[in-house]
Amino acid sequence: MKRLSTFVITVTLIVGLVGCGPAPIPTRYNLTISSTGGGSVTNPGDATSTYDEGEVVDLVATPDKYYHFVNWTGDVGTVANVNSASTTITMNDDYSITVNFVTTPESAPPIPGQYQAIYDELKAEMAHFEATINETWNHSLGQTIIATELAYANGNIGEGLLSANIMNYNRMLLDKLQAMGVKGVVLAIKFPLLKPDFPRCSEYLQFFKNIMVECHQRGMKVLVECGAIFAGTPYSPVEVDWSNYTTETFLQGLEDQLLLIAEEIKPDYLSLANEPQTEEALTKLRITPAIWSDFIASTLQNIDRSGGLLVGAGTGTWESPSYINELFNMPGLDYIDLHIYPMNTNAIYLDRALNYAVEARAAGKRVTVSESWLWKATPAELSNFLGDTEKIMNRDVYSFWYPLDERFIQDIMNLADATDMDFVSFFWTRNLLSYLDYDSTPHNLTTAEYNRLINQASLANLQKGELSPLGQYLQQALNSRTNS
Repeated sequence: MKRLSTFVITVTLIVGLVGCGPAPIPTRYNLTISSTGGGSVTNPGDATSTYDEGEVVDLVATPDKYYHFVNWTGDVGTVANVNSASTTITMNDDYSITVNFVTTPESAPPIPGQYQAIYDELKAEMAHFEATINETWNHSLGQTIIATELAYANGNIGEGLLSANIMNYNRMLLDKLQAMGVKGVVLAIKFPLLKPDFPRCSEYLQFFKNIMVECHQRGMKVLVECGAIFAGTPYSPVEVDWSNYTTETFLQGLEDQLLLIAEEIKPDYLSLANEPQTEEALTKLRITPAIWSDFIASTLQNIDRSGGLLVGAGTGTWESPSYINELFNMPGLDYIDLHIYPMNTNAIYLDRALNYAVEARAAGKRVTVSESWLWKATPAELSNFLGDTEKIMNRDVYSFWYPLDERFIQDIMNLADATDMDFVSFFWTRNLLSYLDYDSTPHNLTTAEYNRLINQASLANLQKGELSPLGQYLQQALNSRTNS
């Protein structure tokens, strides 16, 4: 019996050892969560986390002020309710999901009484244009490059471009724009910064060449525009005595600078000319439509297109059509470039942009919008458009405008999609970073003081990595275009 007992015990131990082998390692999957801006995922957070197969994970999305939750998108097959801010996801694979927020205009800052009439007028103008565009557009999205002004590289800054910190500011801005989904920038190289006898011209040239490298390293397309520097205005400290120029010497100097840019800086797009009537106002020189066309044609004949440079020209949509009519069929001109600011009664200037784009496409030319922003002006104020520029532009700093700024940005993107535009840029990059609160901002400031306040606020937000509600909206809109 002793032997039998020993055998039984031994067998039992062996069987026990076989049954106590290592437990199988559970399968684990990654969950990556991101938000479009305007809020965040407070549980489990905007990050990548790992969970066991079959684990049910709580999801909680929390909108920022002035925003509300829309839905969850991405790998949402096991999300319990994609339309609920508080829901769950079951982990059966690696998943990547995005929470989407949009602004809630009714919760935006109240509109001051003195601006209510302008606000209502602008809403009516946009509604008119939206009805027009919807008559012909099938709502399909195009491949337009959405861009912004590269604010810290604008030639109007002058010698500030050569300061110690400016390149770092530009790198920070480019990184932020890239993270938002922006695919291009506009670089304003103002005349006469590169003129051989202009102080520090070689340093400016090197600065802009360095900027081009930074942009292209991030895969961004660059449109360069020139034109007279805003000397003698609150928008530039640069001093230029335009009385030393004639129309001929001014345009010859501008042509020489454009040829240098094509040869040395090598952008993707180069706009030879725009806003001829603004050029007249700045320089006090007479530039007729015929002189304008001859200048563009002359520059086209001499420019270096090696490397695939695209060359264009155009006007502001508020300017006389006589300046653009000759451009639609001009040989060698690759694209028509528009500036879009005021809308006017029944959005006639937006309708004009639509018509220009259709005519350009019919002539086999591409279309770009190198500058656009919502001009906060009534039709009556536009009768003295240049005279009231400062008063009108000072309004842009206030946060109560942002629902209209959002709507205008969307309208311009719709215009681009409807007409298959190549490139569209929005001007006030600073408002993508910050606005000023109307109630806490003095209302009797000079243009320079308003600019200083909004520039300081936008730089502070850039350094903190923050966007304004408008910047968050653009980020969300660009994300939606990418995922469509």
